[in-house]
Amino acid sequence: MKKHVPPSFVAIGQGQQGAGKGKALLAVDSKLELVHKLVPATANCTTISGDEATRAGALSTLQQNTWVHLAYHGKQDPTQPYDSHFVMRDEHLTLLDIMERHLPQAEFTFLSACHTAVSDEETPDEVIHLAAGLQFSGFKSIIGMLWKVDDSVAKHVVEAFYKYMFGDLKDGGVMDCTKAAWALNCAMHAVKTKVPLEQRMVFVHIGV
Repeated sequence: MKKHVPPSFVAIGQGQQGAGKGKALLAVDSKLELVHKLVPATANCTTISGDEATRAGALSTLQQNTWVHLAYHGKQDPTQPYDSHFVMRDEHLTLLDIMERHLPQAEFTFLSACHTAVSDEETPDEVIHLAAGLQFSGFKSIIGMLWKVDDSVAKHVVEAFYKYMFGDLKDGGVMDCTKAAWALNCAMHAVKTKVPLEQRMVFVHIGV
């Protein structure tokens, strides 16, 4: 029987990628702060950003926490899918890096990064993207993104999602990753006056 693990939540992101590593994500820090405020007090919640948001730091948080919110640039490699990666402060965190780790506590992750759930044109049902790789690694429920979305727009979706995800936990209750698909659907309806359809379509759920 699997031992019950108390919920722990980490929000980790990197807005300033470093020279030559892509456009700065200016809303990352405020997004991480927002997520931290929305996580229920029953969960041990930490935030990692800036110089601490490294490849090694991310791998450590993935192994130590049950719920993870990642806010980075994501890059899908259709020819070498295991080289698909998140752009960290120091070096790339590849899909292979993640899949080689043992993630015994993994439950839910929100991949607030572009191209984390992109399908292959020739074999769309067999593609290994970042979201699928995290599912194979042990995460039961994953929110990913199909293509590029404006960072300030994503913030509206993130806020609405976690409000629905945790809205009934103020008076007690248990964090439940199986609510993710429902919470994402509710969030899409809640932000439809703020976020255009082509940007709402970017967010997808896989898993339970």
